[in-house]
Amino acid sequence: MNYDEMAKDFSTRTKYLVENYKGEYEVTFLLNCCLGLIVVPKEKDFDSIPNDEIPLQGALWGLTRQDIRVGCDTCGYKLRHVIRRIRNGICHFKLESIPDEDGQISSLTIHDSRDFDATLTVPQLREFALSLTRHVYKL
Repeated sequence: MNYDEMAKDFSTRTKYLVENYKGEYEVTFLLNCCLGLIVVPKEKDFDSIPNDEIPLQGALWGLTRQDIRVGCDTCGYKLRHVIRRIRNGICHFKLESIPDEDGQISSLTIHDSRDFDATLTVPQLREFALSLTRHVYKL
């Protein structure tokens, strides 16, 4: 690993692992990999994250306004704010799993304090995490 670019290398390798994982513990693996895909870019390269607004309709990096509850009037749906809040919820393990009809985890609700939560399907969380790393590290 090139220690001059440790954050980028770590995130790049984590991205590779997620894209190539074929095991049976997909959700556990993805949450473990959120360190490299969400936490590292947010902590080390925050200024590289666009401050775009999540659109009223459609998605931005897999995130939609319908899946996010922001209770703070001044916070809005800026991508940087949402990333910070999702990072907090994952790091503090404020997670709820939502099972499908077979009892498998299909979605996760990520909480950060009383005024934020995001309910994302597993594919949405994966798309969001990979999109963040791709953007920040130009992969």
